Amino acid sequence: MRVGVSIMTGDKQHVWNNGLVQNIYHFASLLNQIPFIEAVYFVNCGDRPTHPRGSDEEALRFPILTQAEASDVVDVAIEMGGAIDVEWIRRFRFRGGKFIIHQCGQPYVALIEPTVFNREGFFIDAERCEEIWLLAKDMIFAPMMRTIHRCPVHEVPYLWSPRFLEQTIQRGPNGESLYGYRPGSLKAGTARPAIFEPNISPIKMGLIPQMICDVAERQAPGTIDLVTYLNGDGKTEHPAFVHFMQSMATYQAGKTQIVGRDYFAHVMGRGDNMVVSHQLNCPQNYVYLDALYGLYPLIHNSVIFKDVGYYYETSDVLGGAKLFLQAVQTHDRNLDAYAGRARAMIDSLSPSSRANIDHYARRLLSLVATGHKRRSA
Repeated sequence: MRVGVSIMTGDKQHVWNNGLVQNIYHFASLLNQIPFIEAVYFVNCGDRPTHPRGSDEEALRFPILTQAEASDVVDVAIEMGGAIDVEWIRRFRFRGGKFIIHQCGQPYVALIEPTVFNREGFFIDAERCEEIWLLAKDMIFAPMMRTIHRCPVHEVPYLWSPRFLEQTIQRGPNGESLYGYRPGSLKAGTARPAIFEPNISPIKMGLIPQMICDVAERQAPGTIDLVTYLNGDGKTEHPAFVHFMQSMATYQAGKTQIVGRDYFAHVMGRGDNMVVSHQLNCPQNYVYLDALYGLYPLIHNSVIFKDVGYYYETSDVLGGAKLFLQAVQTHDRNLDAYAGRARAMIDSLSPSSRANIDHYARRLLSLVATGHKRRSA
């Protein structure tokens, strides 16, 4: 079996644009370990014949084909990182090829936000695939996807490895790594929480993490040294955002800095020592793994990651603040147990995990062996 995975190329494409590009490379690495897969290719949906910037040597091993080149080369095409031409899909399926949509972004948001916020988006031939693959975070939308695409929807494993994170770790003057939690660095007066939400969608905004930090500081004055609010530089002219921030005690006290986008390892390497996060129906997030890999306290509301980090429910600001203060007081004492749970979670998501490889292998074999008869929703 030869598999093609769609990827978007272009001058603005980078492995740190979002988690999707990294996810594509993790997925390709996993496919390459399945015995019956002869070759893995990337099907180019962009305008450059080269890999996105930041790609490592392992990623560069996978050839990038134009859609025309891929037509007679691959047996299974998986739309993941870019939309493949509909006419290409029709011809591909007519000659017996199998086409899968591997939806990694939240499908409901992808459907409604382009219209609501007047952004670029697309909706093409709903019945273009044999089946849909969703991550656990999006299985709540499986009925919606079955209704739209009129085909089976299957849950597939979430994947992560630290390979790209490790490339961004900076070194000190003596060659020492500047990344990773340092015991003794977190106590009252030295807490430096970072908020990494992208602030481009309602599902991942930094407002509730900012409130959690603010309540923690008001309940235990002097705990926080500085809050780093990332991806906020483009919001500082918006009246609602300005008024919100000005109402925060940490902002009034000069303990909040609003900055632009930056590498996770760079921010933490400069001295931030906690991560506070929040999401709505998007409970799998690479920033969680970046934090856990470095053993930083992670205050979050992801039920999927409930057993790691410091979990608060839904949008419980008071609960999050309580866990924030708990982390400041006890993280060092419980570090070994924290590390053990973090390692177990990270290992379970590895592209080299036998369970993950077998899951995808079974899914592909089932698709090829049984075919698919389209039905109405």
